[in-house]
Amino acid sequence: MRIKPRAIAAVLCMIFFVGFAVCGVVRSTDKETLEIKQSYPVLAEAEPMIMADLMMESPNLTPEVEKEPDYPLTQEEIDLIALVTMGEAEGETELGKRLVIDTILNRIDHPSFPNTVYDVIYQPNQFSVMWNSRIDRCYVMPEIVELVKEEFLERTNYDCVFFMAGEYSKYGEPLFQECCHYFSSYD
Repeated sequence: MRIKPRAIAAVLCMIFFVGFAVCGVVRSTDKETLEIKQSYPVLAEAEPMIMADLMMESPNLTPEVEKEPDYPLTQEEIDLIALVTMGEAEGETELGKRLVIDTILNRIDHPSFPNTVYDVIYQPNQFSVMWNSRIDRCYVMPEIVELVKEEFLERTNYDCVFFMAGEYSKYGEPLFQECCHYFSSYD
């Protein structure tokens, strides 16, 4: 709520007038004024009003900056997931990239796999990009970093823990195909 300048001026005039009247009553010594003082003892005993009590807090006119959510992953871990995703799903649809990210995150959460980003990604023979030197030609893409953050907050799929290009993995239960990857869940 905003206070109008006229209202402030009116309040100031009233405070000045009441304050002037009270001061006049207290300092005056003539008989008539003393009678007024005795008739209205509340005016003489009232606590002084402070202008700050009358003013309301002004609205915050500065735009709110949206704070990025906290992730329990470090920036290095987010970048590592983005790097592997670029290597495994470069040229695939956004959904294909999201599902590769979900596979990594689902493995971290699954009791049958390591529970850290590093250990899941570097587990022997799991992500081909890590052992066929393709990773050396990959880089972290900002748009994939954003996908990692989005998938961390709300995954597209919570079941897939395996994927393979060209056919379903011999491990797990087949779920679906997206582009050239076939995704499977744990048995």
